[in-house]
Amino acid sequence: MKIYSLMLASLLGTSVVNAAHWGYGEHNGPHKWGAHYPQCNGKEQSPINILTKTARSTTNALKVAYKADSKNIINNGHSVQVNFTQKGGISYQGKDYKLVQLHFHTPSENTIDNVVYPLEMHLVHSNAEGGLLVIGVLFEEGRANAELQKIIVNAPAKSGGNNKLTKLNPQKLLPKTLAYYAFDGSLTTPPCSQNVQWVVLQGVLSASKRQIDVLHRIMHDNSRDVQPLNGREIQSAQ
Repeated sequence: MKIYSLMLASLLGTSVVNAAHWGYGEHNGPHKWGAHYPQCNGKEQSPINILTKTARSTTNALKVAYKADSKNIINNGHSVQVNFTQKGGISYQGKDYKLVQLHFHTPSENTIDNVVYPLEMHLVHSNAEGGLLVIGVLFEEGRANAELQKIIVNAPAKSGGNNKLTKLNPQKLLPKTLAYYAFDGSLTTPPCSQNVQWVVLQGVLSASKRQIDVLHRIMHDNSRDVQPLNGREIQSAQ
């Protein structure tokens, strides 16, 4: 249970006792994480570059049943994060997962055929057995996103900030179709725990330049570089 507790603390944005300070700068950035968090040196790390031509076709096994059950929005010093009451969630390959939180990275962490997107959202889920599943949603610059704007106007500008945010429906932050790429990976932040199921949606949403810039001003560059596949299979489901 200790490993799961550390994973849960990390994805909730809470501090871990005796954990080394980490960030995205020259002296505490991703290339330094492995010195304090050994799992960051693992063989199944995230994010990755998704090569579409080599992805193996599979049956779509994702079902979404989110609810408008957000409770607050925080600035944890690394990202803007919306926490949920865990009433809603998803089903993946017959297993049920509750939505714990969503947060953002600028620019994107996962890439598709080497294309980097200006913004990526991660929806982090857990199940009764302690398993973790992260859905990645990519954004490109374009029209303003009304649901994303609800997050932006409430996002705390300073680290440690905590604002109330209720009735946000994450269903409205998903593409219309749930085609995806799936692979085994890890948390993209320390402790970089592995055995995380990743599902990156193929549909790309739009956000205005202003919306992306506002989030970037709050979070700055907060993306980890892509990690080696080391023989992992990427699945593609329509």
